[in-house]
Amino acid sequence: MALVLFTILLWTATATLGAIAFRRSDGTFARGLRDAAREAVFIAPRLCIGILGAGFVAALLPADLVSAYLGAGSGIVGLAGASLAGMILPGGPVVAFAVGAAALEAGAGHGQVISFILGWLLLSSNRTLVWEIPIMGTRFVLFRMVLATPIPLVIGYFISLLAN
Repeated sequence: MALVLFTILLWTATATLGAIAFRRSDGTFARGLRDAAREAVFIAPRLCIGILGAGFVAALLPADLVSAYLGAGSGIVGLAGASLAGMILPGGPVVAFAVGAAALEAGAGHGQVISFILGWLLLSSNRTLVWEIPIMGTRFVLFRMVLATPIPLVIGYFISLLAN
């Protein structure tokens, strides 16, 4: 139900912004459509390959290994492994959330999947190496990484307690 409401909210916001741009009568509406089309052409191939790759990951995840190493009973080792997997996972949210959902279906614990997602969000090696270090500098990134590293483990642990 939340997904339906959020989708309706997005459509409403987009229609409202489109109506405002159209009423300006200064070419804003046409520029907005051109910008959106350009972004769609740029993002669509990446989105499709991300969905396809995530589908293959989901199909290839061995349920017995997932439940053994990332199941609810895997404890801190499972939380750390999930966090590390999130840290090294390339790709954006389409890939990360699809892999997380597939892991849940294959028997991963809720805490472990939360640790995986938070590892991807907070510790992404791809984002850190490509964007963060060049822009923010090594010293800043080291401070952030030291502070962020325990977060997936701590929150995953508390989620594990709540889910059981």
